[in-house]
Amino acid sequence: MASALAFVLAPEDLLPGDGALWSELLKAQSAGLRSGVTLRIFPVSASSEETLETMIGQGSADIRGLNPLGSGHGRSLCDALVPRIDPRTLGLGVYEFSDGDGDGEAGADADAQVHASSGLAIHSVRCLDRFALRDAENETCWFYPTEPGRYLSWENRRRLRTEPGFLPEIPRQERPCDYRRDDIHVLWSLMADDLALTCVGLTYAKRRIEWPLLSSEAEECATWTSFRIDPMAEQSYEELSSISVFGAEIKP
Repeated sequence: MASALAFVLAPEDLLPGDGALWSELLKAQSAGLRSGVTLRIFPVSASSEETLETMIGQGSADIRGLNPLGSGHGRSLCDALVPRIDPRTLGLGVYEFSDGDGDGEAGADADAQVHASSGLAIHSVRCLDRFALRDAENETCWFYPTEPGRYLSWENRRRLRTEPGFLPEIPRQERPCDYRRDDIHVLWSLMADDLALTCVGLTYAKRRIEWPLLSSEAEECATWTSFRIDPMAEQSYEELSSISVFGAEIKP
């Protein structure tokens, strides 16, 4: 019998219990993770004299979020969708679902649906844990670059619908899941010049939990920021300029 873990973010009172249908997990997830920010960061060579204002004026820094310096200036340092997760108000439900006897047939008590991330035909859903996310272990990480130099960032807010989270490195296994709550960690990082840490995701057993997208609706506004990193300065992050651009041509 193959099985897999699923992680649901929702207000605690909306987290389903044992025997929930997959559709019920989807409904709960839609109440907990509803927005995020797409963030891209590009390095600027020391020899470049172009300012953000110049790039905006030339149209190279636009709503699409492509590297305004051109492809010859290297790949982006970051191209991530950062989910908006508020550990103060959300709970986390951890579920194990299985495909029964392994014949690929979904049981009558299930949604008769194949879970895309694991390939399992969902036969049964078992609730392993439900708890307030603020009670989870915390861990810090560094999201922005630490090397000295000048950088450009592009941010675009998104309205999201996602499936429950899964572990892409081990989407399924051929034995019951060995779950432990203390393996859940909330990741916190400083974002740009934030004075307080921001939640940037969750991990389980040192593996990042991914939230498969069902839909992503971009706002027709994005913000370009030029900033400098100096690890030796009292404030390592220095914003040079920030400009918002508008339009509808945003990559999904």
